Amino acid sequence: MKTKYPGIFEPLTVKRMTIRNRIAMTPMGTNYGETSGEMSNRHMNYYSLRAKGGVGLIILENANVEYPVGSNGTSQIRIDHDSFMPRYYQLVENLHKNGAAVAIQINHAGASASSARTGMETVSSSNIPTKAGGEIPRPMTKEEILTTVKKYGEAAKRVQAIGFDAVEIHCGHSYLMSQFISPYYNKRTDEFGGSMENRMRFPRMVLEEVRRQVGPWFPIIVRISAEERVPGGNTLEDTLEYLQYIDEFVDMYDVSCGLNPSLQYQIDSNYLPDGWRSYQARAVKDKFGKPVINAGNYRDPKVVEKVLESGDVDMVGMGRGLIADPDWVVKVQKGEEDMLRKCISCNVGCAGNRISVNHPIRCTVNPAVPEGDVYKKLKVNKTATWL
Repeated sequence: MKTKYPGIFEPLTVKRMTIRNRIAMTPMGTNYGETSGEMSNRHMNYYSLRAKGGVGLIILENANVEYPVGSNGTSQIRIDHDSFMPRYYQLVENLHKNGAAVAIQINHAGASASSARTGMETVSSSNIPTKAGGEIPRPMTKEEILTTVKKYGEAAKRVQAIGFDAVEIHCGHSYLMSQFISPYYNKRTDEFGGSMENRMRFPRMVLEEVRRQVGPWFPIIVRISAEERVPGGNTLEDTLEYLQYIDEFVDMYDVSCGLNPSLQYQIDSNYLPDGWRSYQARAVKDKFGKPVINAGNYRDPKVVEKVLESGDVDMVGMGRGLIADPDWVVKVQKGEEDMLRKCISCNVGCAGNRISVNHPIRCTVNPAVPEGDVYKKLKVNKTATWL
């Protein structure tokens, strides 16, 4: 099919994973999971709609590697036990049938967990809360760090056995890896704190263990906050320096931005222009020569094509844009730009519902996020008679 956006529809191969186009669905929590940690039927339909809509790579939302201490919500999906594998297998098989490559983000929330939900004291690199007024965590012991490293490796091995095409490790956004990497959080004085090399020791151990478990040919994606945008946090220059400690284990970078105190840059505010973060991805790509995914209010296909043509990014990440319109890719391919239901970056139904009130995600411009456009089949059967 001819398209005026050839860059968007160019396949990309990363090791043994071939992606049909340059659009990635970035990982976003949904609160669709069962309280057991299993994926729900709503999950199944939600992701399947985006695969049918043409997305090249779907990266599932963060799955907990160490329950309950690493939990990021009452209905977060889990991957800390073999019992969760069958439902993932069912989903991956379905998404593959619809043409999408599939990865999953594995994660430990650290101090971003809540003791009210987990029943346990939260842990981190230090006793610094992830945001003002947040819960004060307890610094992890060395024994706990070693246990968590093992948990990441076990989770990655399950990811590969299930049939996912890649695994993503979250090293940004104020989660546990970020809490060690960032000097904003990490105030330790042992071998896991202080210098950049020490702050990267734990993440490096995790990546090394993940690589040991999945072997040399399974793609590992690492998500980072390239600019933390907090006083005393990592700058882009710092990021380019610290990535040298883990780059040998990484096949692709998912370049994001911000920590919890700079949430407006992490979950982009509506005043930020389409593709505003692409310079960060370009810097990482130029330094390490690895393919990069980059999200950042991408809504307009013209902007998407432009950043791909420029070489700033290799894949454009869309999160909220695919909540708003699961058929974004297919519509662009067919030349139906006027039919795109674009995200307005209001952050009400998605981030607001999930983070603020612990509800399942919704969308201001899409009335049926997990169900699809079923509402279009509803008809008025009888006209009201006015007296």
